Amino acid sequence: MRHRILAVLLLLAAVIVITPGTACACSCAPLQPADQVKRAAAVFTGTVVAADPVKGDPSGPRPPIVYTLRADQVYKGAAAAEYQVATNADSAACGYNFVVGSRYLVFASDEKSGLLAVDPGVALHTALCDGNSLVRPGDGPLRAEDGTPSGEPLPDTLLAALGTATRPPATTPSASPAGTTAPSASHATTISPWGYAGGAVVVLGLLTAGWRLLRRRRA
Repeated sequence: MRHRILAVLLLLAAVIVITPGTACACSCAPLQPADQVKRAAAVFTGTVVAADPVKGDPSGPRPPIVYTLRADQVYKGAAAAEYQVATNADSAACGYNFVVGSRYLVFASDEKSGLLAVDPGVALHTALCDGNSLVRPGDGPLRAEDGTPSGEPLPDTLLAALGTATRPPATTPSASPAGTTAPSASHATTISPWGYAGGAVVVLGLLTAGWRLLRRRRA
């Protein structure tokens, strides 16, 4: 009997050691959409264009990832063409797994978070429990049919909590490389009418001298 109990305890210990993610899984308290909007500093829809892991100590906890999203609609916060949002790399640590090229509804906070073990160097962060959602590609305000690509519509309570969206500012075009800019009209080289007149006098004088020299040779 004692050996059986010991075997069961060893089996439980092995399960806990082998599957730490299960024991430390992220658990989310249910929140209404209005509460998700209220807690967030920025709410927007945007497409992920980059994912950059933060540098950290290799022997320490896994550092977060900073995602860059190109915004198309802004529901809360200062409107920006692009947002950088940090999140933990592991879903077990409540990290949200964004996919580059996909469009999301994002709820981002600017409050100090104890979830990020390494400072990501950006102001905004988000987590698995904040209400982020994958939505259909596009650039217009969200509608019920813009739910997940699987076809699940967005709930009316969420759309009502989001309210009216605003368009973000257009991205600033990059400056022209040095040496490739065409000169402006104010810097173009111009020739005054007196320059043309002077040239005509010189040409006329040369023609007259040549004609006189030709008459002398004939004489």
